[in-house]
Amino acid sequence: MLETEAQAAPAGASLLAQRELLDARLAAAPEGPGVYVFRDRQGRVLYVGKSAVLRSRLRSYFTAVAAHPRRIQRLVTEATDFAVIPCGSSREALILESTLIKRHRPRYNVRLKDDKDYLYFRVPEPAQPAPAVPATEADLRLRQFPRPGYTRRLGQDGSRYFGPHTDAAALRTTVRQLRTIFPFRGCGDSQFRRGRVCLDYHLGLCLGPCEDQVTPAAYAALLDEVAEFMGGRTTPVVTRLRREMDDASRTMEFERAARLRDRLRAVERLEERQVVAGPGGDADCLGFVQSGSQGMVAILAVRSGRVLGLETHALEGLTGLDGPEALQSFIGQHYARATRVPASLLLPFPLPEADLLATGLAEQRGGRVRLHTPRRGPLRELLRRASEAATTASAQAQVAQDYDRERTAGVLEDLRQRLGLTAPPHRIEGYDISNTMGTHSVGSMVVFEDGRPCPAHYRIFNIQTVTGANDFASLQEVLRRRFRHAAPPAAEGAGDGGPADQSFGVRPDLVIVDGGRGQVNAAAEALLALGLARLPLFGLAKRLEEVFPPGRGDPIRIPLASETLFLLQRLRDEAHRFAITRHRARRQQAVRSSRLDEIHGLGPKRRRALLRRFGTVEAIRLATVDELTAVPGVTRPVALAIKEVL
Repeated sequence: MLETEAQAAPAGASLLAQRELLDARLAAAPEGPGVYVFRDRQGRVLYVGKSAVLRSRLRSYFTAVAAHPRRIQRLVTEATDFAVIPCGSSREALILESTLIKRHRPRYNVRLKDDKDYLYFRVPEPAQPAPAVPATEADLRLRQFPRPGYTRRLGQDGSRYFGPHTDAAALRTTVRQLRTIFPFRGCGDSQFRRGRVCLDYHLGLCLGPCEDQVTPAAYAALLDEVAEFMGGRTTPVVTRLRREMDDASRTMEFERAARLRDRLRAVERLEERQVVAGPGGDADCLGFVQSGSQGMVAILAVRSGRVLGLETHALEGLTGLDGPEALQSFIGQHYARATRVPASLLLPFPLPEADLLATGLAEQRGGRVRLHTPRRGPLRELLRRASEAATTASAQAQVAQDYDRERTAGVLEDLRQRLGLTAPPHRIEGYDISNTMGTHSVGSMVVFEDGRPCPAHYRIFNIQTVTGANDFASLQEVLRRRFRHAAPPAAEGAGDGGPADQSFGVRPDLVIVDGGRGQVNAAAEALLALGLARLPLFGLAKRLEEVFPPGRGDPIRIPLASETLFLLQRLRDEAHRFAITRHRARRQQAVRSSRLDEIHGLGPKRRRALLRRFGTVEAIRLATVDELTAVPGVTRPVALAIKEVL
C-alpha cells in the first residue's frame, strides 16, 4: 500500500502558508475510508489519523484553524506535508492506523506507553498432511498432536490466538492451571519424536500422545475445549464433560469416568472463582483515568456474564486531549491487534466518533459491536469497578515512577535548564486559591521533594484579610503568611520542631502558582515585600500549559509530551485538588452551621449528636419528631423547633 500525495509542498514551507497548493491537494484527496499522515519539515511523522471520508476530514483541519483546540492549532502550524493512504474498509483503516502509530510513535498521537509486542496464547488446529506431500510418521504425528504455546506474533496458520495479554506472568499461571484440567502436550518436538512418555504423563499433565495413549480425534477435541475455555465459554465445556462422564459410567468405563469427573470439578472450581458480572454475554468494560499527559486504561473482560480477568494499559501523549478523544484513540490501537472483539464495549462516556469505530470493530469481529455507556444497574457497577482498577493502577505506576531516582534526576535537571535555575529544585512548592463567588476562600500549599509529593508538608490557609473574589490579593496573603515563617538560608532546618516548622521552616528551591501573568506578578509583589525577590517563581497557565516568569517576559513553552511539564502539571493539579477539597468542606460546614444555629435550644453538643445520627441537615429535616427525640439530649420541644425551622 502506497502513500498518495497529489503534489509536493515546498521543502520546509508550512501547509497554511501555501493556501492555493493546499486547496488543490485537498481537492485531490480521495473521498473513501483511509489513513492520513502529517509530517514536519524534517519529514518526521507528527500525527496519524483515520477517517471514513478522508477528504472531509483533512479539510476540517485547515478550516477555521483559530477555532480549533490549541493542540490541533500547533499540529496544523507545524505540518509541512501530508499523505493519504486509501483503504478498502474501516477495519483496514483501523489496523493500518494502529500499525503506523506503533512504527512512528508520532508526537501528537495517544501512544501506549509500554508499546511492545504482548504475549498471545496459541492453540493450533490439528491437521493432516496434504496427500501430495509425503510425510514421515514422526511428522504426521507432530501435525496430529500439535503443542499449544506462547507467541508474540499473530500468524495466518489457522491456529486460534488468545490475547494480547499485558501480564505475561498471569497468563503463564493460567496455562499451568489449565493443563491440570486439559492435559495437552507440553514437550518440545525433539522430545516428542522419541516416542516415550515423560514425567508430565505420570503427573497427569499430558495424555501421552507420543505413545498413542490418545487418539488424534480425542486430542483434537481436547484442544477445542482449551480454546473454548480460553475464550471464556465454560458452559459448553462443562456440559460436554458431564455428558461424557455419564456415558463412561453407563458403559462401565469407571477409570475414564473418574478422570472426567476430576476435570469437571476442576473447571467448576475455576468458575466459582470468577466474579458474576450481571446479565450474560461477552463484553469488555473499560475504565479510564487521566493525569496531565499520561493516562491509564483498565479492561475487565466479561465472558458469559463472568469477569475473567483484568489488564491495564498505560498511555502517554494526552496533553490537550479530553477523556473521550484519548480513550477512542486507545480503543482503535488496542483492538486492531486483538484476536477477539467482544459484542459490547462498556465505556465511561460516549466517544466522538463512535459510529466509525463501531463499524471498524464490527468488520473485525464479523458481527455487530455495541459501544455503550450504562447509566444504572449491574453494568454501571461493573464500569465503576473498572474505573477503580484504572485509578489504582495509575497510582501504583506513579509511585513506581516517583521512586525511580535516575528518571527523577533527569526530569529535575531538565527543569533546571528550561527555567534557568542554578541547581535542580529539590523542594518545589505549589499554590492555588479556591472560593465560590468570593466566599469561603482558601489557599493551598503543596510540596514536592525530589519530584515526589510530600503530603506531610501540605498546608491550608483560610483567607482572612480579603473580601470578595480577589484571587491576586488572596494569593499574596497566603505567600505572606507562609514566608513569615521561612528560615533564612543559614538557619534552614532550625525551629522548635513543631508541625508547622517541619514545612514552613524550609525554604523552597522553586515556587509555582496556578495561573498566568497576573497571578505570578501578584505573587512576585508579595515576595519582593518579604525580601525574597530572588526566590525562583513561575506561574503555570492551564489553557495553553505555558510557564510564565515574573514581569513581562515571554512565556516558556515546555514540550507538551515531556515528563518535565507533567511534573509541573501534577504539582499544579495537586494544589488545585487540595484547595478545592478544603473549600468544599468549609462551604458545607457553613451551610450546616447557619441553618442549625437558627434553632432555639439547639447547642453545639446537640448539633453534633444530630449530625452523627443523621449525617446531613437534609436528613435531619426529613426525620420525624419521634426519630429526632430518639437522639440523646433532644427533647420534644427542641424536635418541634427543628421541624419548624427546617
